[in-house]
Amino acid sequence: MRKVAVVLAVFIPSLLLLFWGFPPTNIVLELRLPELLLSFGFGGSLSAAGGVFQGTLKNPLAEPYTLGTAAGAALGAAVASVFRFPVEWGALVGGLLSVFFIVLSFRVFSDPLSVLLFGVGLTAFFSASILFLYALFPVYTLQEALLFTLGYIMPVKISLSLFLFVVSLVSLALLIFRSRNLDLISLGDETAFFSGVDPKRERFLLFLISSVPVSLFVAYCGVIGFVGIVVPHAVRFLGYRTGKLLLPVSFLVGGGALSLSQWLARTLLYPTVLPAGVITALLGVPLFLYILWRYTGGRG
Repeated sequence: MRKVAVVLAVFIPSLLLLFWGFPPTNIVLELRLPELLLSFGFGGSLSAAGGVFQGTLKNPLAEPYTLGTAAGAALGAAVASVFRFPVEWGALVGGLLSVFFIVLSFRVFSDPLSVLLFGVGLTAFFSASILFLYALFPVYTLQEALLFTLGYIMPVKISLSLFLFVVSLVSLALLIFRSRNLDLISLGDETAFFSGVDPKRERFLLFLISSVPVSLFVAYCGVIGFVGIVVPHAVRFLGYRTGKLLLPVSFLVGGGALSLSQWLARTLLYPTVLPAGVITALLGVPLFLYILWRYTGGRG
């Protein structure tokens, strides 16, 4: 039954996003397919990264959005666009710099809640900096900057979307290869150390691998939240708990979830196209609150 649920979560949103309105073949190939590759690859990367962040930091609310990685990549892309540098390189630098800050904060605080609050502060600071930057250097309008911070997925060239999708698959493969180390770290640094794994080094590597595709997608799609929190928990609820299963299933379900959100963003108020991040927030916030309630003893 759970395998059927995963298959439906992947194929139904993909088919809706590709074929809603029964468009001609050239529209499917030139617009819908790149949009699907972006949505699916981005959602999958966010979900896999969420599984990694939650396991290595031992915090159920950790993901690229709450810890500031996505916002750091967005700020890097914004700086690059203002100063006419390649946006993907700017996003990559910004995202990896955020990873450095998160790893450093974990070594300083050694408390999952403090690290999460630090990440929330980073996100707020980076998001405000993006709007301030575009106000100071009006290369783009503030409306475009706001859409970027909300996650606005637009189709790009098929070659670019395919490249980003392949990067997400390579990152997933590397994470699955190191999934045993992820499981050991999630049991505690001492357990990992006495099992032959350097927890500090491995935590940094896992953060690095999972943040690269997220940063690159952010350069073209903006910041999208809640997918990386909700999807890994939903996958664990289905019974996929070890990293070897959690990561690929989270990737598939997360890709389907963001594809569904993008379809809803395009169809709910058609012909107005909403930012996909608005849909993920509307759907994800109630589930986020439930997760928060569950892990803070809300059940009594």
